[in-house]
Amino acid sequence: MTATEVQAQSFPSEPIEVIIPFNPGGRTDTVARLLAETIESNGWLDQPMVVVNAAGGAGANAVNQMRRGEADGHTIIHWHHQALIAMAMGLGDFDLGDFRSIGYTGGGSPVWAVRADSEFETIEDLIAHLQAEPRSLVEAVGIGTIPHFVGGMFANAAGFETRYVTANSGSDRLRLLLGGNADIALFAASEFLLQGEDLRALVYFGRERLPDLPDVPTATELGYDVSWANPNWWLAPADTPDEVIEVLAGALEQAISDPDIVAHFNSNTLEPYWMSGDDALEQAESILEALNEVATTIQ
Repeated sequence: MTATEVQAQSFPSEPIEVIIPFNPGGRTDTVARLLAETIESNGWLDQPMVVVNAAGGAGANAVNQMRRGEADGHTIIHWHHQALIAMAMGLGDFDLGDFRSIGYTGGGSPVWAVRADSEFETIEDLIAHLQAEPRSLVEAVGIGTIPHFVGGMFANAAGFETRYVTANSGSDRLRLLLGGNADIALFAASEFLLQGEDLRALVYFGRERLPDLPDVPTATELGYDVSWANPNWWLAPADTPDEVIEVLAGALEQAISDPDIVAHFNSNTLEPYWMSGDDALEQAESILEALNEVATTIQ
């Protein structure tokens, strides 16, 4: 038996550091802490998972902290597809080759919305208008952000163009949209539901229709190969042994199936599901290819 195999058999032999590339309190941080608590309380790993925050540098701070640890599974990252945007924009000294994908533990998807009094009742109406009159509508985005890239991928797939007005946060997008300074904006489903009376959702970028928005179609079902699940993505250093990845994946898959976790996800318009590391990586590679195409238009 090799030293690596012996090490993997005894994994985990110490607390597992879970690095979050954001400040405490956001969705990524909250989900990591909930899953870590659930895994520990059920004894699904022999050691606790300790969540630490390393915000800044478009994720580079978190990646550098991961690199300072050993590739033995005791230092991992919990992120989402903002990592792919950072790669597409060249914002950090890292790419997919730096990681082993452990898997997705669910995620949440956004909607594209207009004002409730907009002339556009459906996404087909809006697309037809933009195809007939390119750049005639204004989209509220922050350059290089998720709303920018999701809108860009959808525009490329459907063959239309918008004009941009800068909005650096969800509250900015809402203010510009409701104030008549923008025609379209992207919101997390939970954000949209809080403002539902003033907005009309035209398309959802999740894998399937959201139960809270049963009349809003997905882009995929309309024939556009565009989705943005923004998953809860667990990553380890590239050289982490297979046996260790299997242990981590097994605990996380159990946690995302826990009834209390499922209830938390459902009550926060998140989708609770498990996707294996290989499948998650394959999806990430496809999305990164689309993001690279969008990035060339803004760099």
